Amino acid sequence: MKIGIDLGGSHVGIGLIENYDLRQTVDRYFTPEDKNNIEEAILKHIDELINQLLYETNTSMDQIESIGVATPGTVSNGCIYATNLGLDDFDLETKLKERYNKPVRIRNDGKCAALAEKKLGALKGYYDCLFLNIGTGIGGAAFIDGMLLEPQRYSGFEFGHMTLVRNGITCTCGKKGCFERYCSIKALKSNIVNKLHMEGQDISGQYLREVVLAQHYDEVQDEINDFIDYLKIGICNLIDIFEPEIICLGGSFSYYEGHPIFNKLIEEIHKPNSTFNKGELPKIVTAQLKNDAGIIGATIDY
Repeated sequence: MKIGIDLGGSHVGIGLIENYDLRQTVDRYFTPEDKNNIEEAILKHIDELINQLLYETNTSMDQIESIGVATPGTVSNGCIYATNLGLDDFDLETKLKERYNKPVRIRNDGKCAALAEKKLGALKGYYDCLFLNIGTGIGGAAFIDGMLLEPQRYSGFEFGHMTLVRNGITCTCGKKGCFERYCSIKALKSNIVNKLHMEGQDISGQYLREVVLAQHYDEVQDEINDFIDYLKIGICNLIDIFEPEIICLGGSFSYYEGHPIFNKLIEEIHKPNSTFNKGELPKIVTAQLKNDAGIIGATIDY
């Protein structure tokens, strides 16, 4: 058995994996106080959640083979650089090895989710494919001829930080006009909350999708159209670069399958002159493993 950890922009999720099967998960959201000392909070939550998971599944640490971590940002030699979490050279790999005396591997969360979808989910059986993780930020991965593309120095494939708007909104990474500042679910929620004057309310992704958008869709049509327009540009840029057979949209956006926003996005991408090549466009689907993909993928050997 293995432990998978999904270190998100707003929470920590931990799961027990046996033969790629996710047996059980536990999670915890960061508080505003946590973010004042994020490294300490991450370690504290991981310790407590692992203990809870082992207790609830009647499992001992002796039965655990290894620990895998999916994290936003860049991973280099086990250290995490993640601007949306305020992490700079956080050596989580060493700290977990010291705590648990188990092999630990840390990989970018977009790549972990992509590996899970490639082995078990929506990308299974395809050779040239893209995974786009759309949630608090935007990350992703690319497979060519069935092989995950991985640079030597850094994680790479930071799709969320390609410049979409010249001199646009400043991103947490310091650049201006990044893709994720316009097309993450966090950005969509922020724009809608501001338009509806709902600042200060605790609005989850599910509440945004199932309540706010359901009740106020027409009132926030401009914000939705902007979101779709920018997302179309980003996706079509990636199609022109990689020419995939299929694109899988994961993260919180995976729950928008069948939603008017998803349907409108597909319609816009299929309009004439959206991409360079005029042949058959790639299939565009949502992730089958939803938010579990990062936890599962963190434990996949590749």
